[in-house]
Amino acid sequence: MGAFVLIGQWLFARLPFCSLVGALVGVTAGAFLGLTLDVIPPPGLSSTAIILTGLLLAVLGWIVVVVLLGVWMRYGVAQIAAAAAINALLTAILTVWINNLVRQAVLAPALGILVGILVGAILCRLCSPSQTKPLERRG
Repeated sequence: MGAFVLIGQWLFARLPFCSLVGALVGVTAGAFLGLTLDVIPPPGLSSTAIILTGLLLAVLGWIVVVVLLGVWMRYGVAQIAAAAAINALLTAILTVWINNLVRQAVLAPALGILVGILVGAILCRLCSPSQTKPLERRG
């Protein structure tokens, strides 16, 4: 167990909070999409199906982030809900679109993590410095 903690800290400790949120949403979206990717017919998903699947997985990823970070880790639901929703929406739709192009179910979670980290990093850059101050745990 200590090795997993060490690897996790080495990989994710330097990332901004937005990237961690994106990584959680991306791995959630990628994992659930990867489970079903092999049964999607060869032409892949249509544009409408990509958007709808992305929206569904964004809601699921947002719930995971709000429960895990907002409730269990006590960062506060109100403090992260809106920003996490935007991050989840962009990350999930991009994850579905990229995985629809790649069509490798085993790579879907890893691609989701990468997309989430990149989307989160971009969103952190777009926010003003006052909005990107470190979050404090409550309680």
